Amino acid sequence: MGELSRENFYAKIVTAPRAVQGFFETVIEHFNKRNDIHAHHTDTNGGDLRLALPAELARHHTIRNFSTLYWQSRNQEIFVRSYLSPEEMVVFGFAGVKIPRNINEPLNSELRLDEQDWRYRAQDFIRASEAAALKMMG
Repeated sequence: MGELSRENFYAKIVTAPRAVQGFFETVIEHFNKRNDIHAHHTDTNGGDLRLALPAELARHHTIRNFSTLYWQSRNQEIFVRSYLSPEEMVVFGFAGVKIPRNINEPLNSELRLDEQDWRYRAQDFIRASEAAALKMMG
């Protein structure tokens, strides 16, 4: 969860298309400007990005991830889990959103962002993530 996880995340995307790197940079930069949400990394899936609420803002008073995402080089996709339901993600224009297969998964939906998404829809993803954070504060 520290510097090494961050390094692993960036090592994983170093060979990704420049637009993928730009997508992650845009998302991280957006949330790092805020003091009520933070972006952090874990070693899950070889390095991922998580967007979380600090304990004092989360409904259950623990740090809560409202979005996790990582690059899948084999599929050339960004795999995302969100606190929003599949129906709520559709409102932001994301298709093919599913309920996670793992019944113990705390996040409510998962989707795969393809080239059209990671190249052109970072702002839509940010808006959906903002909504997920608000829902979690609820």
